[in-house]
Amino acid sequence: MTPSRTSVVGPVLAAIFAASTFVLLMIARGTDLPAVQTATAEIFRMLLILGAGAVLLGAVNLAAVHIGRVQRGDREWSHSLVVIGVAAIVIAAGLIDPAGRNSPVLAWVFDYVLAPGQAMLYALTAFFLAAAGYRFLRLERRVGGWLVAGAVIVLLTQMPRAHALWPPALPAVTVWLVDAPVMAALRGALLGTALALLISGVRYLFGRM
Repeated sequence: MTPSRTSVVGPVLAAIFAASTFVLLMIARGTDLPAVQTATAEIFRMLLILGAGAVLLGAVNLAAVHIGRVQRGDREWSHSLVVIGVAAIVIAAGLIDPAGRNSPVLAWVFDYVLAPGQAMLYALTAFFLAAAGYRFLRLERRVGGWLVAGAVIVLLTQMPRAHALWPPALPAVTVWLVDAPVMAALRGALLGTALALLISGVRYLFGRM
């Protein structure tokens, strides 16, 4: 079956637009040309609009999933009911209160619900990574020992009011760990992920022709 011209032109245009945007953003990082800066500012504005639309679609989809779970009486439907109720309260507070985003209700939710919840998730992530490093160490690999040692140092120096308990050199070691090896590994992972996504997207677009 021969693909139609529309099915061929669409992926090609999308690939050209993605590649052009990538090249333009790379050029904008190393030049101050007004035309390039104006084009990149317009691209960022378009991305913000697309991001807002994606967030809206995600919220609608999330609401539909939880409402359907409550209507069907699925397992743990009460959790979905709590999510729907809290979301309705927050949205209503933001829409009804003249203060808008500065509403006291929204401030209370962010300060006493979202912030503690995020802190809890980050704390669990830290312990999960430490446990994963310990399991890695059980495989008798010396790299696991360095991983656990670095994680323990970072965790100990980040404890509230713990700076007085450790020697002055320990926080400096933590800063070096975060700024040098950790940041280098993170940038390498992000660069590899971006290139992999770019290659996969181009292969997907041209594979559909």
